[in-house]
Amino acid sequence: MDKEEMMTQVVTFLTLFLAVLCGAALSAEGDAQRALIEGAKKEGKMVFYTSVETEFARVLTGGFEAKYPFVKTDIFRSTHDKILSRLNVERKAGTFSADTLSVGEFETYHMQKMGLMAPHKSPHAVAYPEGFKDPNGYWTDLYDNLIVTAYNTTRVKRDELPKRWEDLLHARWKRRMVLDKNEDRWFANMLYLMGEKKGMEFMQALAKQEIAIRSGRSLITQLLAAGEFDLQVVAYWYRPHLMKKQGAPVDWVGLEPAIVALHPISVVERAPHPNAAKLFIDYVLSEEGQRLFARRGREPARPGIRPEGYPAHLKGVPSRVEVAEKLVDCRRGYESLFVK
Repeated sequence: MDKEEMMTQVVTFLTLFLAVLCGAALSAEGDAQRALIEGAKKEGKMVFYTSVETEFARVLTGGFEAKYPFVKTDIFRSTHDKILSRLNVERKAGTFSADTLSVGEFETYHMQKMGLMAPHKSPHAVAYPEGFKDPNGYWTDLYDNLIVTAYNTTRVKRDELPKRWEDLLHARWKRRMVLDKNEDRWFANMLYLMGEKKGMEFMQALAKQEIAIRSGRSLITQLLAAGEFDLQVVAYWYRPHLMKKQGAPVDWVGLEPAIVALHPISVVERAPHPNAAKLFIDYVLSEEGQRLFARRGREPARPGIRPEGYPAHLKGVPSRVEVAEKLVDCRRGYESLFVK
């Protein structure tokens, strides 16, 4: 047998071997999916605890029920803090109602540390990059909010627009800007990204700009459109984008690093319907589930699926969940500088 013939046989063998391995892997994945579906059929129910708007929660559960009509869903929608409190009360009482959970990234971090979440490595999680999922499978990002800076187009000239965060320290912006009173998460991430010393120096200088403080980012963007303020330091991209499409005199600019606020989803520890919970998570992380967000102008976490007008050129940096360890100190720091 000559060398060429031998190499041909080796290549043929390796090709067949890899085909067998791939076939076995696909078969195992299919078996796992079938077992999950059968388990969910027996459970017949799934309870979703979430801080996402009720409208979007219903869109997600509605899509899931259409695909898997044998599972009926219930939603408990509330704030991050109230959900955490409810889970704590249930755990102490030994009653477990929630199957799946979606709250902010910092709450997710603390709930994981408290043992309130169970791991589930969804087959769809491989599509999500580092920073948008837990390496041990405790959570995967469901949807995002890209942080941008919004402005009133009748009161701010284009050549005035900031290009960097440091540009907000220019004298032209004094007494023209507004912040939400609860921007401690943005504050914490900025200190992390800039470095604590440089970040704190930036925040101290920014505070000297006499920034107005109001409650509620969406309300602030409406006040911005009404001309009460010229520039909103921290806005979620979808809001000024939508208002601009509706004819409001607002637009936005992206300042890098552009922080991406996460909204992870996870299985609750001791979930009464664990198979239905995992099936639901697999659905909302799939391309089909993620497109439900994009079609409504919101930001899916899955790469490659974006709403109309999304600024793909802007480099988004995921909010660091471990920053939650310093959130209490950062809240005090933010309030002492800006809220007072």
